[in-house]
Amino acid sequence: MLVTNLEENIYIAVLTILILFLSITIGFIVYLVKSRRRKYILQKIKGEAKKIKMNIIAEAKAEADFIKLNAENEIKYIQEKILLEENDLKVKQLKIYEELNDLTKKEEFIIEDKINLNKKIKELEIERKKILLLLENISNLTEEEIKNEIFSLIEKKYLSDFSKKIKNYEENLIRNSQMKASKILIEAMQSIHIEITSEKNTTFFELENDSWKGKIIGKEGRNIKTFQSYGGVDIIIDDTPNRITISSFNPIRREIAYLTLQELLKSARIHPATIEEQLILQEEKLEKHCYEIGLNILEDLKIDDFPIEIITMLGKLKFRHSYGQNVLQHSIEVATIAKNIAKQINLDEKIALKSGLLHDIGKAVDFEKEGSHVTLGVNILKKYNMDNIIINVVESHHNDVEKNTYYAEIIAIADAISAARPGARNNDSEDYFIRMKNLEDICLKQNGVLKAYVLKSGREIRVMVNPNIIDDYSMKKLSFKIKEEIQKINKTPGDIYITIIREKREIIIL
Repeated sequence: MLVTNLEENIYIAVLTILILFLSITIGFIVYLVKSRRRKYILQKIKGEAKKIKMNIIAEAKAEADFIKLNAENEIKYIQEKILLEENDLKVKQLKIYEELNDLTKKEEFIIEDKINLNKKIKELEIERKKILLLLENISNLTEEEIKNEIFSLIEKKYLSDFSKKIKNYEENLIRNSQMKASKILIEAMQSIHIEITSEKNTTFFELENDSWKGKIIGKEGRNIKTFQSYGGVDIIIDDTPNRITISSFNPIRREIAYLTLQELLKSARIHPATIEEQLILQEEKLEKHCYEIGLNILEDLKIDDFPIEIITMLGKLKFRHSYGQNVLQHSIEVATIAKNIAKQINLDEKIALKSGLLHDIGKAVDFEKEGSHVTLGVNILKKYNMDNIIINVVESHHNDVEKNTYYAEIIAIADAISAARPGARNNDSEDYFIRMKNLEDICLKQNGVLKAYVLKSGREIRVMVNPNIIDDYSMKKLSFKIKEEIQKINKTPGDIYITIIREKREIIIL
């Protein structure tokens, strides 16, 4: 039983070894077959790749040969074209040389003709002189006398007719130009829509209660002194009920004081410290307010290239009045009229508009600085490099200097229209004549003054003196004396020009 089991185990082990051997053999055989197949496939692939490579090389060579051939043909074509163009240039060059030769020959002919012509002119001049001598001998008249006789004859015969025609042309031209000018001015005035100003300088401050006057005055007048010291204004308190007067040549300072009083009365705290604080605060606010006013005006007029300082100065013109006319409204009106006139005569509307708006810009500072508003305005525009046309408009709109452009004439016309229209300047005529008479009286009461004339609304005074009493040295003394007297009563900002005329004549009878 044991032997049988052993044999079976041996038999199984041998069988297992045989199966394992067969498996290894079969696997090896399969491996050999696959290896040979792989080599075969690789060789086949290499063969195919070699064929493809040869085909690509062949095609590339063929393409390169084709490109080379085309390039050679193109080069030959270009070379032939260049040769043809060179031949054409040579032909043209030859023609140019021929033309130059022809021109040289013609120039020689012209020079020769010119020489001959000069000779003939000289010969003719000699002949003319001979004829003139002959005529002078025959007529017993010189050349100049003959010329005068001919002119006299023509003048007698034709000058009357020419004069009549010229006069008719002039009359027609004047008539047509006046009609055209009137039409332009009427259209310019009709197209503006500026309200007539009735606004005056704010000089009165209304109080709700008269008891506020004592608080405004302050202990021993300290509050009023603070307004004078820091605000540059005088607070005048009289018996008028519920009203005080703010007095100052500077309209901006007057407006700041007015706004300060409003704020102080709201807070009911009136003493030097709060007055000083409010004056500074209101000045800053008013500066911003002036800038906003100027900016709004420029937006309405579609102007966008003014410096900030000039925009602020335009806003300050709202608080400046001239003969009762608001200067800002006047400037807008002049600008609008000038723009419409420029449009009618085909000039630059923008330049006319800017010139009209800035023509009185000096009035924004003439109450703070020395000099007329014209001089100050010119200095402001030069400082900010404004257009020379606009500068000439400003310095010539009162005829102080020559007008260099049509724009200067247009602004002068628009300025006159704005100032002359009904309601523009609503100051009392009686006050005006009183002021003129006062100025004349100051001059006439001086020793040696014969006559005095006040011109340009008091801006210019001409004084005629007795030459036997006033000599050259006395004239200077007289001018300074008149200046001092006028400064005491003058309430108008700007310059007044005083001209003293001394004329002495010596008549000798023989």
